[in-house]
Amino acid sequence: MILPTKYHLPVLLPEVLNGLKIKKGERYIDATLGDGGYTFEILKWGGEVLGIDTDEDSIRYVKAKLETPKGRPNWKLEEKKNLYLVHGNFADLTRIAKKFGFDKVSGILFDLGMSTYQLEHSGRGFSYMGDEPLDMRMDERQKITASDIINNCTRGELYEIFTKFAEELHSGAIAAAVLRTRTLKGRIERTKTLRAVVEEVLRQVYPGIRQMEFEKVRNGTLARIFQSLRISVNNEIENLKKGLVQAEKLLMQKGRLVVLSYHSLEDRVVKKILKESDQEERLRILTKRPITASYAEIKANPKVRSAKLRIAEKYV
Repeated sequence: MILPTKYHLPVLLPEVLNGLKIKKGERYIDATLGDGGYTFEILKWGGEVLGIDTDEDSIRYVKAKLETPKGRPNWKLEEKKNLYLVHGNFADLTRIAKKFGFDKVSGILFDLGMSTYQLEHSGRGFSYMGDEPLDMRMDERQKITASDIINNCTRGELYEIFTKFAEELHSGAIAAAVLRTRTLKGRIERTKTLRAVVEEVLRQVYPGIRQMEFEKVRNGTLARIFQSLRISVNNEIENLKKGLVQAEKLLMQKGRLVVLSYHSLEDRVVKKILKESDQEERLRILTKRPITASYAEIKANPKVRSAKLRIAEKYV
């Protein structure tokens, strides 16, 4: 595998590592491996890591990085032996963890963000910017794609997806336009086609709008619509609920759960589950307010602007 020049910059890295409270020789689960940015740091601090990712490209990337001197110039053999990589979904966290002997761990990390690689280089249509197949599967073993949803769902079903997972004001008009396009022009198979459908709706909703203002409205709407399809394809909200509940049970006493979310739907799920666990004295919330990126980090990496970090600790 050729290593891409851009994969994903670890967000709030010092805060995440401090939140995990890493200790040498103890075990940690990185439930969203990505390019291994957090995992490599945990290993460097002496921890053992089970790295899981539903996107097999992530597993391939980290394996290739381990074997590439330029990827890890200071890589130590003993650190490599402390890393276990699994292509899987954190909805199956308990089963995966027990299989590899990580049934009681000192910390679990969920970084729920999309990687730069997935958005810009995967070719699966996660971004509205290019012209790619409407796929959006994190795990390519899945059968249902974004194209299947766009072309097979009823107007009511599309409306529900756009309102529930995008909270989009113009969900009804966009759902109707999708059906109209399917009827008149055939299947919607590519991101460019779906983008044009949404743009046409917005031109009708905002006649006479200045181009600069239109672009701002368009980009926000497209980001939400594409987000809603991705969430639907990958069953992200339900999988997150399952993963968090299982994570709590896998933690040792005083073990840490660290979660990075990037949009309000995810954050509400995380906040609700942590609050319930805190009230029942299973997990103690350590971040009464979520930690957010500093001005300097946002300036260096604008994509972290929406990141919210929440940390909780298992009750003794």
